[in-house]
Amino acid sequence: MSAENMQYTCPFCDSQVIVGKPCPGCKKPTPKKRTKRSWEQSNAYDGLDLPDDDFDYDDFVAREFGQTPHRTIGIKWYWWVTAIAMLLAMALSLFVGG
Repeated sequence: MSAENMQYTCPFCDSQVIVGKPCPGCKKPTPKKRTKRSWEQSNAYDGLDLPDDDFDYDDFVAREFGQTPHRTIGIKWYWWVTAIAMLLAMALSLFVGG
C-alpha cells in the first residue's frame, strides 16, 4: 500500500483525508480581529493633560500629608541591649565551650 492511498479521518470535520494532503473539509479560518493586550497603550488616552514636568513632588506631599514630618521608625533601646547580650553570650560560648 503506497502512502498516496493511505487515508485517515480528520479529527475536526470527520472527512477522509489522504496522508500528506490538507483536509478538504476544513477551511482555513478567517483571521480574527486581534484583541488589544492589557499592556498595550490605547490612543484614546493621548492628550489628557496629565501632569508632566511642572509636577512638584514636595508641594504634593505637603498638601497631602501636612507640613509636620512623619515619625521616624527605629529600633527601641531594649532590642539593642538584647542583641548585644545575645552576641556576647554566643562569643562567650565559643571561647568557653570550644
